[in-house]
Amino acid sequence: MDKVHLPKGDMWAVHKFGGTCVGTSQRIKNVADIIISDDSERKLVVVSAMSKVTDMMYDLINKAQSRDDSYISALDAVLEKHNSTALDLLEGDDLASFLSQLHHDVSNLKAMLRAIYIAGHVTESFSDFVVGHGELWSAQMLSYVVRKNGLDCKWMDTREILIVNPTSSNQVDPDFLESEKRLEKWFSQNPSEIIIATGFIASTPQNIPTTLKRDGSDFSAAIMGALFRARQVTIWTDVDGVYSADPRKGLTLMIMNNFSLAVSEAVILTKLSYQEAWEMSYFGANVLHPRTIIPVMRYDIPIVIRNIFNLSAPGTTICRSASADVDGQNLDSPVKGFATIDNLALVNVEGTGMAGVPGTASAIFSAVKDVGANVIMISQASSEHSVCFAVPEKEVKAVADALQSRFRQALDAGRLSQ
Repeated sequence: MDKVHLPKGDMWAVHKFGGTCVGTSQRIKNVADIIISDDSERKLVVVSAMSKVTDMMYDLINKAQSRDDSYISALDAVLEKHNSTALDLLEGDDLASFLSQLHHDVSNLKAMLRAIYIAGHVTESFSDFVVGHGELWSAQMLSYVVRKNGLDCKWMDTREILIVNPTSSNQVDPDFLESEKRLEKWFSQNPSEIIIATGFIASTPQNIPTTLKRDGSDFSAAIMGALFRARQVTIWTDVDGVYSADPRKGLTLMIMNNFSLAVSEAVILTKLSYQEAWEMSYFGANVLHPRTIIPVMRYDIPIVIRNIFNLSAPGTTICRSASADVDGQNLDSPVKGFATIDNLALVNVEGTGMAGVPGTASAIFSAVKDVGANVIMISQASSEHSVCFAVPEKEVKAVADALQSRFRQALDAGRLSQ
């Protein structure tokens, strides 16, 4: 048989559906309808676990680890949730083969949780393996539903494809070259026009199951978009898109002298540049995590954020450059939107003895780093005699104590005033 090569490029559309989108059997049917009605030549769909399932899986591990017998009934609840969803969605051979896989997985999980219970301890890779099952089950169920409509569809366990290297800061870096090789091999054995892939889960270079950590399913979709060189990545969620401000905050901001925006009048931004989305998400707006944007930026693949519960809303497109139109107004004003971060503290270090002394800023921030605080913003007076920075309020006491002890001598000698 000839080896089937993976075609890449604009014929692929990538869709990602979060947990709320696949939270019930009816919602899984709605997702299947969206996939079927997309007229792209080829489609890759990334799915999360059903809503609440990932939390349920972490809860199982915590119970087993703290030797709480109720992990057994908690696992039964996970089984029952997927069992009843499958009974709603599938029939005949499809139902039988999914349920046999589900029961096989659950009996494996029972054995693993028993081992955790006996040891009173769990390793990270054990934990990642257990937690990833929610995605495996939702991807399998969705692929059966799409196939029931007579379409050519395969499901993909992305642990076989996505290889990632852990970094120090509870994150992972995708290995694109190795992942690309594995994807080619997988596709040659499973050629298909529609692929339903698991979000959130991956493997280490040693083939040990792992996860993509926080916001992992969005990240999976972006990595897949890059691997397939897709036309676009659509992230389906339960909001209409990215707002110009947080509509839940009742305040009006005056920005510059000619631009005021009442937050209650916040609008959906139809377009954002990659950089703007990045900035807004850093400042707490409900946008994609910055690392999700990195893989698609490389190939100029736009990301569209859309609401699965409001298909008439066009959503927000995040792409290379963006000048958004809102109600016919061109938003090429200095302000595209704003976000606020609550519960911050400002720390000010000042003293005439700082001016022109090399290494003061470095000493300040190495003291902050030692207590593990996250510095959100820094400003320094041009006279160099004061440095001001913002940290989360809950970290300010530790930061102040660290600075007091680091600069004890300078404070006593009056080189630092406060």
